[in-house]
Amino acid sequence: MSVIYPPVYAHLWPDGGNYYLNKLYSIENLKSELKDPDSRYYFVEYNEETIGILKVVLNCSIPGGDNRPMVKLHRIYLSPEIQGKGLGKQLLNWIEEKFCKDPRTPLWLEVMDSQEKAIRFYENCGFIKAGTFSFDDLMMKAVYRGMFRMIKEV
Repeated sequence: MSVIYPPVYAHLWPDGGNYYLNKLYSIENLKSELKDPDSRYYFVEYNEETIGILKVVLNCSIPGGDNRPMVKLHRIYLSPEIQGKGLGKQLLNWIEEKFCKDPRTPLWLEVMDSQEKAIRFYENCGFIKAGTFSFDDLMMKAVYRGMFRMIKEV
C-alpha cells in the first residue's frame, strides 16, 4: 500500500497519507480486521506481481438502507500502472459470482465524491448512488471528506 496509495491519494492528507497508511495497514489493524469472520482480504496478483488489495465484508447492510444481508466492497486498490486494463471490472465480476450468488444480495461500496474517475467506473459497472456521508477522519483535509454510498442489485 505504501507504493499503491500515495500516487492517487497523497493529496488528501497533510502528511501525504503516512498517517492513514500507518493506521489502516499496520500489522495490528490487519490482524484485527482478519478476526471478523465476515471479512475477506485478498492480494491481487498480475503477472506474478502483487499489484493491489481487495477486501470484502459479508453480511454488511448499507447504513441508512434496509437491513438485508449485503456484501460490502470495503477496499479495492490497484496500482496506478495497472488501472485501465480491465482488472477492476474482472474483480467486481469475481466478487459478484463468489459472494452475491443469491440475487437478493446486493453489492455496495463507499467512494469519495471527489474521485470522479472511480465514480464513473462504478456507474459503468451498474452501481447507483444510494446516499452521501462525510468521512470523519479529522486528519484528512476537510475538502475531501465527502463520500457516496453506491449499490448494485446483482
